[in-house]
Order: sequence, then structure tokens, then C-alpha cells
Amino acid sequence: MADARIHPEDELLMSAEHWAPSEAERWARWLESIDTERRTDVLLPLQAVLSGLVAFRDDENQPLSIPSRELRPQLRAVREAYAWALEQVGRLHDCVSWERHLTPAGAHAHDPSSALAELGTALVESLRLSDRLLGLPAIDGGVFHASCDVFLRELERNAFFRPPEPLEFANTRELVRRKSIAPETKSWSSEAARLTSWISLLALIRSHRYLGIADRQISEERGLDRAHIIVAAVRRELRMLTRFLMEQGIEAFVDELGAHRCSADEVDELRELVEALAMGLHAKAHAALDDPLPEPGSMTSIALPAERMRSGIRELRATVKDAAKELRELGRPEAPVRANRTSERLQRNLHQDIWGFRFILRGFIAKASVVPLGAGDWVDGSSDRFADEFVLHFRLFAPRLSRATDYPRRGPMIDAVTALAGRDEIPAPALAAAVRECTAFLAHLDGALEAMPHSMLAPFDKERAAAELRGYLAAARERKQAI
Repeated sequence: MADARIHPEDELLMSAEHWAPSEAERWARWLESIDTERRTDVLLPLQAVLSGLVAFRDDENQPLSIPSRELRPQLRAVREAYAWALEQVGRLHDCVSWERHLTPAGAHAHDPSSALAELGTALVESLRLSDRLLGLPAIDGGVFHASCDVFLRELERNAFFRPPEPLEFANTRELVRRKSIAPETKSWSSEAARLTSWISLLALIRSHRYLGIADRQISEERGLDRAHIIVAAVRRELRMLTRFLMEQGIEAFVDELGAHRCSADEVDELRELVEALAMGLHAKAHAALDDPLPEPGSMTSIALPAERMRSGIRELRATVKDAAKELRELGRPEAPVRANRTSERLQRNLHQDIWGFRFILRGFIAKASVVPLGAGDWVDGSSDRFADEFVLHFRLFAPRLSRATDYPRRGPMIDAVTALAGRDEIPAPALAAAVRECTAFLAHLDGALEAMPHSMLAPFDKERAAAELRGYLAAARERKQAI
């Protein structure tokens, strides 16, 4: 007789799922009735577009375009997502005439099959509503958000097709097998660090697959709208993953390293790596997919926007894949982190990071030079917290870049800048010392940038670097507001 006990690692995976026990059992039985190919080709895209519809309702998950009062492109994208989701619902039913199984509005879904039919009903009604609203002369924020809320209220009541929140999962076994999730962490003593690693990897795997679905949709008719909806889900996931890693993940990994008696330098290296990984993911999600939605009537000339979005999606997929590799690397038992080790992604982005951090340094130096002195020769650091904001950027970039460029005053510079953190009243001499050290480091980085080899085949792309910097700053602001 087979052992019915749950494996401890399976139990850890199950803790990341959002199911109640009874729902999990019904869902598992329903999944077994669907062949593997249909789950991959239909169920995963359906989950992706539903997650995207939830995320796309919020402006922060849409492209970083200039704010507009006319939201017709957004409503058209949502309308297209409803139609696509409805196709997936139909394909999941056994017969072509699946519409006859649609349940009346408000009916309770006791199993996945009836929940699927209820989802179809909600999609049909939302599709009709969108068609009517698109006939209005103008679509403002109130109309757009209200139309989204009609569907999302119905989706919230659906026990089996309500998308999980970011960092929660509906079916971890569909994403990865237990033995392959992160075998390197098997020897870890900290369950919190292991679960942190697993949740992060599952989020990256899901984002990678969703981006693959979006990539394939671009070549389809109205596929650019579908891709924008799915990308919204990825933006939301990576935003939450950034916060999770920065606020909880780093400390979990540091605790695990303490059990391995790693040196202080190795712990600092770990902090730098995870911070750079988290913020880099968020920044790339913003910068790589920055084009606005196609305007109505422009669908005959979308070749260039489609190509730009395809390029951005593939670039973000590569970043997500690299981040997953780096997280897995943390679990290697011989040495989770080695001194002076720079990841492949960080080494590849060194030129861009130096270029971008120079602007942050210049901004701090300029701000510090005009900030007014208070009584007693101190600076009011509580007015706009410019020093705290700079320290946040400094911690992410400066230790790594100073090590990579062999900066001789690394220690004094770090001490001078970190002395500014968390202070409402900053002594003027301390601020002046930080400015002197940053000015010297800026000159050093200018020289390092000049000395870097320049490829004629792949020249440094300043526009792309500027987009990355804008994305990073947007991610940093969001993180600061969340703390």
C-alpha cells in the first residue's frame, strides 16, 4: 500500500497555495480529467489572462505612458482579453455547444466545472458591456474602472478560477516538480530561507511562462492588446516579488548564511546581490515594456510597436531566467556566496550601472549643495528625506560598483554616506564629508567609464540605459512608499 503521508517538501509547496483543503482536492481531481496538452495550451493562458485582467485594472500595472483622460485603448484591450478568455473557457469544455452549460448569474460554483461555466457567463456579460461602452464618445477613468469592476466582482466570487494573489499559487505542481524546485536548498537548516527561495523561484517561473504566452500572442490578430494584459500580471508579480525579497527574503537568506558561518564580507555580498536582483527585476519590467497601448484605428500599422514589445518581452524573460539562476546559486552547499563574485547579469550590466549611478550621484551632490542649514550647524533631513532616498540608491549601487572598479576609498566612502541614514537632523560636517566622498567617487566612475572598451558591433545604448534608470527610480520610489 502506498504511503499516504505528505512529504515535508510537498507540505512546504502546499503552504504557498491559496486553496482551502476541500477546494484543493476538487481542483486536483478536475485537473486529472484534463489531458496535459490542454492544461498547457488552454488552462495556463486562461489563468494568465485572468491574472492580467485583475492587474490591468490598476494604472500602476499599465505601460508607463503619459497619463490621458481618454482610456479607450485600455477598454479595447480589456474587451479583447474578455473575448480571448471566453475562447479558452469554450476549449476547456468537452462539447462545442458549451454555452448551454452556463449557469445563471449568482449561482454558487460547487466544483470546477460549474465554476468554469459561471466564469463563461461573467465573460459574456462583460464582453457585451464593453461593446456598449466603446460606443460612447469618450471613455474616462470612471467609466473604465467601473466596467472592470463589474467583471472583477464576479471573478472574486469564483472559488476555482479566481486568480491567486502575487506570490500565491493555484497549482505549484503544474509549474515545477518538487524534486526540481531547488535541490541545492535541501541541506539548508532554515525552513524560512528554503520557503523564501521556493516562492521566489515559483514566481519567476510563472512570470517566465506568462511572458512566453504574451510573446506568442503578439503575432495574432489583436494579439498586442492581449500581450499588454498578460504583461500587467507580470508587472504586478515582479513588484510584489521585489518587496518580498527586500523586506523578508534578504534577512531569511542572511540567517541561513549565519548557520554556515560565513564571513561579514560574504553576508554583505549576499545583501548586495539580492537587492540588485530584486530592484533590477522591477526596473526591467518597467523599462523594457514602456510603449503605450495601440490607439484605435492604428491596428493596420502596428508592426513597429509589436516588434518593440516582442523585444522587450524577450529581454525581460532573459532577466527573469538569470534571476532564477542566481537564486538557485544561493543554495549551493559549498558556498552560498563567495567574496568578490559578480554574477553574469551584474557583470554584463556594469557599463550601464556605472552610467546610471553617475546621475544619481550628481543629483545628490547638487541637492546637498543647496539644502538650507538649521540652527546649530545641522541640516534638516526630515523635510523631503533626500538623504535617506540617496542612501537607498547608494546601498544598491555603490558597494558593488566600487568593488568592481577597485575604488581605493571604498571603506571611507561607505562610512560617510551610511552615517546620513535615518536622521532627522544631519550634522553639516557629516553631510559635507559625504559630498566630498561622493564627488571623488563620481570622478573615479567617470574615469572607469572612459576606460571601458567600446564595441563597434554593439555600442552602448544610452536611450535604453536611460529607460532602465527611469524604471529603477520608479521601482525605488514604490519600495520607499511601501515601507
